[in-house]
Amino acid sequence: MNQGRGKSKHSRPVKSRRLGRWAAAGIVLIATAVLYLPALDNGFTNWDDDRQVVANPVIRDLSPEGLKSIFSSFTVSLYQPLTSLVFAVQYRFFELDPRAYHAVNVLLHLANILLVYVLVRSLSQRTAIALIVAALFAIHPLGVEVVAWVSSLSILLSTSFYLGALIVYLTYTRSGRIWHLAVVYGLFLLALLAKFSAATLPLVLVVIDLYLGRRPVRRVLVEKAPFVLLSIVFGVIAVYARGGASHLQDFALRYSLLERVCIVSYSCLWYVGKLLYPANLSVFYPFPSKPDGWLPVVFYLAPLILVALAGGVWFSGRHRRLLAFAALFMVASLVLVIQVVPISELMVCDRYAYIPCIGLFFLVGTLIVWIASRGRIWTAVALVSMVVVLGLLGHSTFRRIEVWKDSLTLWNDVIGKRTDLWVAYLNRGLARAEAGRHEAAIADLDAALRLNPNSDLALNNRAGCYAYLGNWQAALRDFDGAIQVKPKPDYLINRGIAKRRMGDPPGAIGDFSTVIAADPLNVRALCERADAYREAGNWTAAIADYENVLRLYPAHSHAALWLGAVLLQTGDSERAVTLLNRAIDLGHPDLGSAYLFIGIAYQRLGQRELGIEALRKSQERGDSRATAELRRIQEE
Repeated sequence: MNQGRGKSKHSRPVKSRRLGRWAAAGIVLIATAVLYLPALDNGFTNWDDDRQVVANPVIRDLSPEGLKSIFSSFTVSLYQPLTSLVFAVQYRFFELDPRAYHAVNVLLHLANILLVYVLVRSLSQRTAIALIVAALFAIHPLGVEVVAWVSSLSILLSTSFYLGALIVYLTYTRSGRIWHLAVVYGLFLLALLAKFSAATLPLVLVVIDLYLGRRPVRRVLVEKAPFVLLSIVFGVIAVYARGGASHLQDFALRYSLLERVCIVSYSCLWYVGKLLYPANLSVFYPFPSKPDGWLPVVFYLAPLILVALAGGVWFSGRHRRLLAFAALFMVASLVLVIQVVPISELMVCDRYAYIPCIGLFFLVGTLIVWIASRGRIWTAVALVSMVVVLGLLGHSTFRRIEVWKDSLTLWNDVIGKRTDLWVAYLNRGLARAEAGRHEAAIADLDAALRLNPNSDLALNNRAGCYAYLGNWQAALRDFDGAIQVKPKPDYLINRGIAKRRMGDPPGAIGDFSTVIAADPLNVRALCERADAYREAGNWTAAIADYENVLRLYPAHSHAALWLGAVLLQTGDSERAVTLLNRAIDLGHPDLGSAYLFIGIAYQRLGQRELGIEALRKSQERGDSRATAELRRIQEE
């Protein structure tokens, strides 16, 4: 009895401590959830959200064929099928409600905070360190881009599997059970399917091995072989998705070997600097320009600073193990994004610090716990310092979330910090055009073209704005300019439309035919050429093109409507009725014209009552032609 009571007495403090650990982590989660609540009111942006979600046909189909397409296609030149699958599930339930997409991002961030807490607790065996690291990870402003940007779902999802793999790997290092290692392999594969940047995991595992002092070395390295193999396979896929490695050659031509070393060194230091002092954050950090043939001085100093820091770590005595772990964890998880191999036109990005920050925060957490252990006064100093720092970081994060409200706030923020970025003016111009502010959009696109006169994107979109305003001459001039820079099919089609509107059907047909000759399956070009043939009175050619469109895309309501109209002109009223009803069933927006044509067709087929009924439906939708036709029928 006494022993039983004694056991219960001892178990209470243990249970209490465990409850306290999770309660503290819970407070961090609740605080983070409250902090990110405003993100739920944000919308989509035109920074990849349009291509990954809003206008991405791949995520609209969860049938077996749709799933096959998800796992066999690339989105924004990336292979991330698991991310596309999650987007598809979200679309199935919520369609294009941005609140749902932001909610999923916030929930994944909360899950990652918990995983960071478990990881650091397992690695350090210190709850206080784990709590500090999790808190810094949770509310640091550099993480806002990952959480508040819909398209960064890939990073959040990949990180969840990445952190899970690290946690299970730590379990494996203590248990030695092969099935634990097999789980790590599986989680790594899932992380890669979400985003290729997870390929750094094998390097981070080696860093953990060094920190833990695992032996024998040969066995430790052999364990990594499957990880390396998977990384190579997905690396090849990533290069193929980008259309080859031509961007590597471009980078090599722009910068010498010394300059590339300087850029890599600067990138490493940039992430450390922004984690310690997250000021002047932006969504766009371009590579440095060389107006006088030289990089800015700070880039040439970067390798020297990096070497000095490495030397400091090496000669840090008993602190070397901790400092080396923090530094190597950061570098290993950054290696794919510090431009050793350039992956984009951006030199650095806030989002790339999402996993690497754990290394630096581990060092910070250990330092704070050490300070707190020096005595009661130092404990108070450490506690007050953490509260102040977390408060400042939280305030900065709250302000940063507002930047991601929509495309205009995002690009206003970029332009407010730098006025020499043509991409920022381009994207703000697109946002203004989408909002119906075409004259303001033209002003932004003018600014983009002043900074980059050869931007085919700016020329094409400015032409679109001119076209909307009815200035077809200016639109045609800009379409010509865009095609001269880069003869993309869409640009040729756009120019063809401009020519058609300006009364030049042969010129329009020529542009559409050029596109079709290169790509006979281009539905947009076929449909536009059919419209041009119809307006020119070439019924036979128009019918052939409309039929090709419907063969390729049976749900094309525009082709169904106007093929029906052309067949009506050629006397095939029966088939015309079938196609016009099909256009209505497919939801064509111009129901007035559809019912008008059906009414006329029924009249010609001798079905007077059906014809009058259809014409009245057209009349109800405001089509004055139906009124005139009904009057004509009554006068007969």
